[in-house]
Amino acid sequence: MSEESKKQKWEAQERGVPFMLRLMHTLALKFGRNGVRWILYPTVAYFLLTTPRGVRASRLCLSRFLGRRATLRDVARHFFAFSSCTQDRIFLLSNQHQALAIDAYWSPDIPAVLARTPGCLLMVGHVGSREALRLTPPPPLPNAANLRDGKIFMRNAHLHGGKSLEVAVLLERQVERRMTAMFEKLNPALAANIIDASERGPALVLKLKETLESGRMVGIGADRARAEERAIEATFMEGTVRFPEGPWILAAALGAPVILGFGLYRGGNRYDVHFELFSERITLSRQNRRADMQRAVQRYAARLEHYARLAPYNWFNFYDFWTQEPSSEPATDGG
Repeated sequence: MSEESKKQKWEAQERGVPFMLRLMHTLALKFGRNGVRWILYPTVAYFLLTTPRGVRASRLCLSRFLGRRATLRDVARHFFAFSSCTQDRIFLLSNQHQALAIDAYWSPDIPAVLARTPGCLLMVGHVGSREALRLTPPPPLPNAANLRDGKIFMRNAHLHGGKSLEVAVLLERQVERRMTAMFEKLNPALAANIIDASERGPALVLKLKETLESGRMVGIGADRARAEERAIEATFMEGTVRFPEGPWILAAALGAPVILGFGLYRGGNRYDVHFELFSERITLSRQNRRADMQRAVQRYAARLEHYARLAPYNWFNFYDFWTQEPSSEPATDGG
């Protein structure tokens, strides 16, 4: 089976809403976060028993990230992080997030950019929780009191009482039907701001421009390229990966600042959300368009790798992400 077929198979499983995830959703809304944490353990067992390709892909990915042979215990921890973020998505989307602790880190150049052009593109990936990013209020100006390790730090940013980021989500409604349905059920306002990527062409660009000019961010997934999409190959974790061209073509056409967002699950009820200014403007020259795009994608791959190494169990692409698979699965050192 080709790597694209494996990815499509995993995406189909994601869209299929396995029984355990449907049960988690129902119980979470009824009993709250503390009342449903127990279901994570049978959920992890469910994934371990019913998704052998996911287990194998987890081992392959974790072996790269951890720099050693991943064990079955590592895989279980990986699935536990995924299940935790999936469960917390319910509370984050329904704005029932008081039980969570979300600390935010902003690169100090972002406030000035947002002051000039509040509408920007927020590039996200399948690393940790994308929903945790949305609850963060805009950052304050940097000063001696709020800087930590060179970044603007906000403890429990989602509980500051300020206005959170206004984010419109770009996705294909027909492809992401499960995600769209979840938005419509848990957060109708967010669902109303979905921009359907299937429109494409000038109509899509016009709608995106209108959204940006209203001062909202547009969230775009930048780490998965489907089989039919045009893609750029880049080096990632010492291998080769196809990244979609679309996000970067749109960024260049819109001329909007690009911010990267990563919401890392840290165990228990803790999340760290990181925002980095990637570029105030993506420029693709007529003479060197492909080379310019290659440089942008490679820079993105480097930042994606940084955060994947920082929190390897937050990597939620459960298929072999690389275009060339190792000849054999790494041996494991036991459970």
